[in-house]
Amino acid sequence: MAMVQTLGLLVRLAVRNVRRGWRHSLAAVATMVVGFVALATFQSYLEELMSSQLRTSWARNMIGEVMVRKPGSADADAKIHPEKYRLNAADQRFIDGWVRDHQSDVKASARSLMAVGMVTAGSTSAAFLAIGHDIDQGRLARRDWAWNAWAGHPLQESEPNGIMVGLLLGQRLGCQMPDTTKIFDPKTALPRPVERPLHCKTNQVQLQASGATGRVNALDAEIVALSSESVREFDQQMVWAPLPFLQSLLETDQVALYNIVLAEPERAGELQALLRADAERAGVKLEVLDWRDSEWGETFRRGTELLGTYRSLVVFVLLAIAGSAVLTTMAKTVRERTREVGTLRSLGYRSGHMLAMFVLEAAVLSGVASAMGASLAWAVRAAISSARISYSAGLLAEEILLEIAWSPSMYLRGAAF
Repeated sequence: MAMVQTLGLLVRLAVRNVRRGWRHSLAAVATMVVGFVALATFQSYLEELMSSQLRTSWARNMIGEVMVRKPGSADADAKIHPEKYRLNAADQRFIDGWVRDHQSDVKASARSLMAVGMVTAGSTSAAFLAIGHDIDQGRLARRDWAWNAWAGHPLQESEPNGIMVGLLLGQRLGCQMPDTTKIFDPKTALPRPVERPLHCKTNQVQLQASGATGRVNALDAEIVALSSESVREFDQQMVWAPLPFLQSLLETDQVALYNIVLAEPERAGELQALLRADAERAGVKLEVLDWRDSEWGETFRRGTELLGTYRSLVVFVLLAIAGSAVLTTMAKTVRERTREVGTLRSLGYRSGHMLAMFVLEAAVLSGVASAMGASLAWAVRAAISSARISYSAGLLAEEILLEIAWSPSMYLRGAAF
């Protein structure tokens, strides 16, 4: 009982001291608020940047939570003999059957095939990297990016020979690059679903590539749109085409991989394991994985690691500065109150009581600072979001919308520190 009474008295003393020494309290609170806002805003910005870029990359490239391909597709031999590492008709029947059996879990199942070769428009030729995909399923796999045409319109089932080319490749083939400032909706940062004019010297081009037998095949195609892969180097060579068109060019009925988009992305690990087990029981050799674990996800993994290291460094600096400022302020407060400490000691309070009183004062200040910091951080986030600020980011062809995530966990960690 006496301990409870002592604790209650120490709490009252701590609150009274915070009010009496309001100048020191204000300095400590202001320092903690600034540190809180800086820490929460920076951490939330990086969190939103990584998650938004991942979502955008997955949508633009029709990437699913479950990727299915032949074992060995990442080996060096697959680059020399890609036809040996494609999914044949029997593999495709099994995967299609599995998707039908789990249709409540699957939003889209997009097949794709890749090819390299030369594209010719009149007297102009250029190297290309083509991706052929199922038009209808690819549209679903692009999520919010269903409209991905900068000029012209997205690929359609009614245009079996229609192709979409990268901005810089289209420019080389005689197509005018659209005004990119009018493409994106500033509120959503997505392309406006509007068919903008496409002006080319000639829309008719010819694609040449080596087929499965080794001979060079050629097919006529029509440019129906210009688009972007967001990275300039890819915009210089990218071609998107209907899957049957690219299969005809390569003389094959095979595909390179399936991208399965799930209704509940958080179940990706469970469904990957299920598909892997079902394929093993059926005697079908498949590699089932997350895109981030593939060779294509290496750039993302490295970028994430780099941002993680950068975040840790900046957070350490912010915490060191804010912590040192708070420590200095509190230490000064304690040094100026030696008479108070002496008086309380003479009344029978032990050193542990004094320590508890100062800790309680710090807790009160921290609680007030955390509440104020969270409110201010929320206001900063709202102001930045409403401003719709965009900025350039190195190799990316388009600007990135500056957004700050709402992250309660970041706020709680800031308050805990």
